[in-house]
Amino acid sequence: MKRFLFLSMAIVAVLSVACAKAGANETINADKQSASAHARERASGHKERAEHNYPPMVKVAGVVYVDTGYENAMATCTTTDGEIKTAVDGRKMPVNDDESNFGTGYGYQFWEKGYMNVRRNNRWILFKDLDLKNDGDGIPKWVAHFTAKVIKAEEDSLLVEVTDVDDGFYFKERMTKPIVLSIENLDHAKDGFVSTEGLEGKAVEVYFGGEIKNAEPESSVPIHLETIYKIHVKEGNGMK
Repeated sequence: MKRFLFLSMAIVAVLSVACAKAGANETINADKQSASAHARERASGHKERAEHNYPPMVKVAGVVYVDTGYENAMATCTTTDGEIKTAVDGRKMPVNDDESNFGTGYGYQFWEKGYMNVRRNNRWILFKDLDLKNDGDGIPKWVAHFTAKVIKAEEDSLLVEVTDVDDGFYFKERMTKPIVLSIENLDHAKDGFVSTEGLEGKAVEVYFGGEIKNAEPESSVPIHLETIYKIHVKEGNGMK
């Protein structure tokens, strides 16, 4: 009886050691699988980035156009002149007409010389002839913009009132009350940091995506601009 009890305890001990080793092996294998998964994820990320070495481009009528990153606020006609039919990946430039490196099915329309519009996310995005020489400050004139006077400068925002808007922009009649601007793309700095200090009374040129909110005149809430590309301080043109 004692021998049987001792033998049973020995078997249990052996099984316990085996289970412990199995559990440890499972943990090690799980860790290896997890590490492999992370490695695959990192590799996938590198591959994805490698597949987007070029900015969005499209080739139409023998000309390669590149995305300017700006919306054309003067393009109000929804009629298209053509459609992107084939695509290469982002590591390449398009080589055939009606081909892009960002996808297919996008409509496009010709604009003024050297420019065209591509319909993306229900907005006309300006594309520029890759060989076109630099034009001014790099922001095309069809990008929504206006001149304004800074009436209040906070640490992280400006409150402005519009003083001039180009007649070609649809929103001109809607700019009837103050506009609040975030300063993320303000080109005014002090000691190496973006600063609103000393801007009250100054004239600024504001470039934005063309979409505005809270424009209802009966509301006391300031107008809000959806996307601000740049706030340029017009030095030497302060207003009284």
